[in-house]
Amino acid sequence: MWFAYTLAFILIILLTFGALHTMGRSTIWSLDGIAQHYPILKEFYQILHGTAHQSLFSWSWNLGLGADQMTTFAYYVVGDPFSYLIALFPANQLELGYTLLTLLRLYVVGLSFIALAKQFHFRRGGTLIGALIYTFNGFTFYVSYHHPFFLLPMILFPLLCLTIDRILHGHSWLWLALVTAIVLICNVYFAYLLAIGAALFLFIRYFDLRIKHTQLPKLWQLCLRLGLAIVLALLIAAVILLPTALAMVTSSRVGGATFANGLTWYPEIYYRTLPDNLLTSNGTIYYWATIATSGIVLIAMVWSMRRFRQYLAINVTLILIAVGLLIPAVSATLNVMSTPSNRWLLMAQLVFGLLAATLIDHLNLFDQRDFWWLTGVTIIFIILIWIANGFIFKFRDIQTLLYVIFFMFVWLMSLILLNPHHVLQFKLGMLGVVMLNTIAIGLSFYSSNYSGAPANELPTKTAEKWSVDYFDRADQYLNRIDHSFYRTATSNNYYSMLTVGNDIPMLLNTHTISSYYSVQNGDVNTFNQQLANSQNSMNNPTSDVDTRTSLLSLLNVKYLFARQDDVANHQAMPYGFTQLKTAKGHAAILKDRPVFGVGNGTGTAILKNKYALPLAYTQSSQITPKTFNSLSAIQKQQSLLQGTAVTHKIDGLKQATLTSTTHQAAYSVKLTSEPVLTIPDAINYRLTHNIKKSMSASVKTNLKPSEAMKYAAATGLETPSATVQKLLADNQATIDNNREANQHGLKAMTSDVLGTPQTYQLKLKHPSRYQKTELYLDLSGITTTFSTTSDRLTQLSQQSKLAGTPLSRGEKTANWRSITNSPLFDAYTLNVSTSGGKTIFNQLGINNLSDYEPKHHLLINLGYSDKVRKTINLSFIGANQIYFKHVKVVAVPYGKTYRQQTKQLQSTGLTHQHVTNNTVEGTSTATTRRILTTSIPYSKGWQLSVDGKKQATQVVNSGFVGAILPKGQHQITLRYQTPGLRLGLWLSILGVSLSLVLIAGEIAKWYLTRVQYRR
Repeated sequence: MWFAYTLAFILIILLTFGALHTMGRSTIWSLDGIAQHYPILKEFYQILHGTAHQSLFSWSWNLGLGADQMTTFAYYVVGDPFSYLIALFPANQLELGYTLLTLLRLYVVGLSFIALAKQFHFRRGGTLIGALIYTFNGFTFYVSYHHPFFLLPMILFPLLCLTIDRILHGHSWLWLALVTAIVLICNVYFAYLLAIGAALFLFIRYFDLRIKHTQLPKLWQLCLRLGLAIVLALLIAAVILLPTALAMVTSSRVGGATFANGLTWYPEIYYRTLPDNLLTSNGTIYYWATIATSGIVLIAMVWSMRRFRQYLAINVTLILIAVGLLIPAVSATLNVMSTPSNRWLLMAQLVFGLLAATLIDHLNLFDQRDFWWLTGVTIIFIILIWIANGFIFKFRDIQTLLYVIFFMFVWLMSLILLNPHHVLQFKLGMLGVVMLNTIAIGLSFYSSNYSGAPANELPTKTAEKWSVDYFDRADQYLNRIDHSFYRTATSNNYYSMLTVGNDIPMLLNTHTISSYYSVQNGDVNTFNQQLANSQNSMNNPTSDVDTRTSLLSLLNVKYLFARQDDVANHQAMPYGFTQLKTAKGHAAILKDRPVFGVGNGTGTAILKNKYALPLAYTQSSQITPKTFNSLSAIQKQQSLLQGTAVTHKIDGLKQATLTSTTHQAAYSVKLTSEPVLTIPDAINYRLTHNIKKSMSASVKTNLKPSEAMKYAAATGLETPSATVQKLLADNQATIDNNREANQHGLKAMTSDVLGTPQTYQLKLKHPSRYQKTELYLDLSGITTTFSTTSDRLTQLSQQSKLAGTPLSRGEKTANWRSITNSPLFDAYTLNVSTSGGKTIFNQLGINNLSDYEPKHHLLINLGYSDKVRKTINLSFIGANQIYFKHVKVVAVPYGKTYRQQTKQLQSTGLTHQHVTNNTVEGTSTATTRRILTTSIPYSKGWQLSVDGKKQATQVVNSGFVGAILPKGQHQITLRYQTPGLRLGLWLSILGVSLSLVLIAGEIAKWYLTRVQYRR
């Protein structure tokens, strides 16, 4: 069995992954693959080889503002035994190692299925085909080049089911304890998901065996054995599990996600494409509903359902899977009470594999009634696919091939009816078609002949090069000239990324404040939300703080990596950041080091911040929670330069006297787009949109009204129809209402009756007052409306009427088909620009499963400028209207006051400061009692000692480590130890010791039984 599976595995891999290799592509995804998985694996490699900047069990300053190395990496590599094998590869072959480890995981997925199939006494044919179906399907192919570590639960779930089944048959519970321990060590998220799956398996399997009158342990015995297994597993895993669980419960994800993205039901397109997703990869995956299983599975479903009571357990499971696919709340619950991601389908693939194995082992039972039922289901399936495709049969080539393969299965089943005595030959035929099916599914992901997906995989060697040249080696330049502790950030749009961050800077020892991990510090997230950081997200709470001057200084950012072309074009940069000079007095510009497909196409300029605050400093004044919470986000930002925000009022410490220097700028709103309102506008519109049928194809657009009227006859608008006149009148009313709404400030951004979003300009009154300020656009009470399918069809119809082009019934149907296949998902983009640069805000849609957070308040930094800025331009796409309760333009001056505040705080920094991975040391001198204030993310793992005596820490500034210091000169030491690690280690030692004793007992019991048997 193992040999046959191995041969089949190698052949399928060569023809699927091999297709990707022949195109010069790696298995590293251009999104999370290079943004997370590859840099994390490379850092892990360096940790294993002792060449990283820290050990695994320590604090790391390269994880954003700083984080625990082990608990951050626990989600990805710490509990993955395969990741440790990367240490065997040469340093210049990590891309190869990344791919080979993915393939090794995939191989073991099938071995795990084979082990479970043996427990269930499947025959060789059923086991082999079931293993191939479980190993090669849409889900496994998808995660193999997107999230390879998601193959781990597919290895572990069959083993959990196997060990549970052994307990139900009266065998030892020890193996369940060991497998459960591996699951708990592997990943807390997987442990949660697999625990639910294992509980369902236990419940269904228990009653299934009971119905079949199988001898089972007594209920109290079963509960005891399961309880003992769980307790022992918790003890064994405690060294990893306990610290990771503590990190999870204080992470940004707790309470951060909108349950099920606010959905009661999925969007229509999800349900419509589900039947197609069962057997094919249709190119677009909604809510992780990627199934693409073998065609034989659908046949097995029909066969099994016909024998509902005989195969009650698996049929009930199929019903539960179907219900789970239909309801967002189910997937959200299985996704740790967050977004409605159907990642749980990894467990459904096991059911499909077992179902196929069951049919293969009982092919002789397939009868004529089964075939008629299969024919009926196939007809219904075809009708559903026809409806899903918009009442046409239009497939990509690979989809056509997959459906042809499905009919090959149907054909084979019909032959079985005609030749029931040649079952063995038909099993071999089934094996061949199953392998063809799996290869076709793989090619739908990995071949550019059938899919655009390979273009999303990085070319080979790209990841390695980019992981070195990410900053054009500006990081190496800084490491040579500055040996102190510092943090860095990047200017807005240094890279334009589809992810919310990238972890490559972690490899470069730049202490970059942006980080992109699934487990992030909850207190840091609170800090960013309190100060309305528009770049904040669950997976990257800080990002680059929208390059806000005060925030960068508060967070100890000494250097800023900026695009060379932005600096040359005088784009807005934070106040106090000046170009770093070389020893010869030239600007430090690092030439572009192009990286194909991912580079930013320009060199890197390094800007140095004169006013960066120390990592640790002291404040003499407190800002009480009541005062701090009464401030606006900008006021909070500026107040932290005048005092420290505390969680409770501290007796004996003066309260800060806050002075606000911010100014609200008055403005007027102007519509800058040119909606179609008059007959000359309509003529221009027709000249633009009807050139194929008009005699005026060569006429320039945007003619003046008098010039446009010369083409009235040519465009058919000499005597406008009632329809055109009504469209113009409706459009005029829409624009007039919008202007009236915005008379006293921006309240609404709208689209016209043609569906065209309008553009706006905020004209500042007295703009000279706002020189030498950082401008902010403060948008509150944001609500949106989106065009329905009917609205979008109406807009296309109105565009056709205004353009004077015919719109046939067929074109209307094509428009409907196009619109229903491209839903809006409540996503929109807002563009804001001034003379100093442009800011883009993307509201992610309800189909986003990582960072969906509806924003009702935005504080957008427009940058600092010495020059006069007279206007702010706004545009949007996606939404039909965007409404605001208030839109304010706020100016924050930067000059003498800011310089004095930062210089004063710089003077209170720890002298003789020494920073290592787990310690921050220095001397504090003060004439009064003060607050130790740091930009170290708060964690109970940081312990403070003052002159060698322990002292309590507390959260300051909403997210960082702080404490009260007595007056005088004191030696300050902050030392870090992973919370729960020491206790977890002792518990694990206890668990492993108990396991060894129990294993020894099992071996002794087996030996005695064998001796007695021989006698």
